[in-house]
Amino acid sequence: MFAIMQIENDVSGRTAAAASEFRRKMRAKCEFVCRYCQRRFTKPYNLMIHERTHKSPDLTYACEVCGKSFKRQDNLKQHRTIHYPTTQATCNCFSRS
Repeated sequence: MFAIMQIENDVSGRTAAAASEFRRKMRAKCEFVCRYCQRRFTKPYNLMIHERTHKSPDLTYACEVCGKSFKRQDNLKQHRTIHYPTTQATCNCFSRS
């Protein structure tokens, strides 16, 4: 039905050697590595958030309803949705009244 053939040039007209050189210059898929545990990330922001858990292991965010604690504030925010309706899931501590 289908025939698979090896071709010398890719779609853009490059030779196989030029195409492989182009791929080497592209950014690696998991370029950002945690200096503490060597976990790999594709985005620098995700690495930054992850490394915070290593820098301050004693810092935790506790749920005011059930007392469960989290290392990351965004995880606590997500957890609150089980206690409150979606309209009250976020803290209004900084709102101007």
